[in-house]
Amino acid sequence: MQRYIVRRLLQFIPVLFLVSAGIFLIMRVVPGDVALMILVGPDGTGTVDPIQLEKLRDQLGLNDSLVVQYWNWVSGVFTGDWGQSLRSQTSVWEEITNRFPLTFEMVNLTVIISISIALPLGILMAMRQNTPIDYVARFISIGGLAMPTFWVGALMLLTMVVFFNWIPPLGYSELWVSPWNNIQQVIWACLALGYALSAVVSRMTRSTLLEVLRQDYIRTAWAKGLQERTVMTRHALKNAILPVITIVGLQYATLMGGTVIMERIWNLPGLGTAMIDSINFRDYPMVQGLVLLFALIILGVNLIIDLMYAWLDPRIRYG
Repeated sequence: MQRYIVRRLLQFIPVLFLVSAGIFLIMRVVPGDVALMILVGPDGTGTVDPIQLEKLRDQLGLNDSLVVQYWNWVSGVFTGDWGQSLRSQTSVWEEITNRFPLTFEMVNLTVIISISIALPLGILMAMRQNTPIDYVARFISIGGLAMPTFWVGALMLLTMVVFFNWIPPLGYSELWVSPWNNIQQVIWACLALGYALSAVVSRMTRSTLLEVLRQDYIRTAWAKGLQERTVMTRHALKNAILPVITIVGLQYATLMGGTVIMERIWNLPGLGTAMIDSINFRDYPMVQGLVLLFALIILGVNLIIDLMYAWLDPRIRYG
């Protein structure tokens, strides 16, 4: 197992190199001049002196060759210097650490909500296949697939304002500073995201459980007179859960950079909002740092999923 983990960690290197080189080149070919945007200001009404513009480009290192720019950035990452945000003039790492707790909280709460809805619903659909309960549960799950999360989030906000004359507290409150205000601000976005994600997980749970329930060892368990709960939890669910873990793990990794719509609707300053603002401003260091962080998270989550496979299924062994 140790050899497998070391081998997987070594495989991170070429993947991270390709990701870093790819986002570096993409940001350089995107139209727009960040130095010009800084000088004209956010409203675009400032005047630009060509000499001052050229001087600023030299200060930002934009006149260096692409190879030099890439090396300066990568070497800085290895030494712990992720660069300075061109938009906020603060350290990229400081910006990430300030915004990461909110996104991390949203992602974990969303996954908890998704699993809490999806697993019972999927098990119920499999246990009561082709009954009215199965049809109603499938209708609920299909609704999560059909309705866009931004529409669900906007509808929730509109319902609160129109029918209850209430909106979440304005101005983001950190969890350890004001827990109640924080929960009021975050929970609604997580409910909208969790419902959408639970649709995929519940249907996957139903499909895999139905396949497992047709196996011979399940028939043997029924023939021995075991209770339905015992058959489902001790025999069927453990073997059917592996594909579900893959889906949940991929959703977790995707959510780290995919909460931007909910952050916009509920006015939450997370990593997704930082990514969109940085792209609009052509903030090269910030975008590069965020993409590199997302790549590390996705690689780490995939490694954890592989290790969980071996833990849940003793037949799986990694050399």
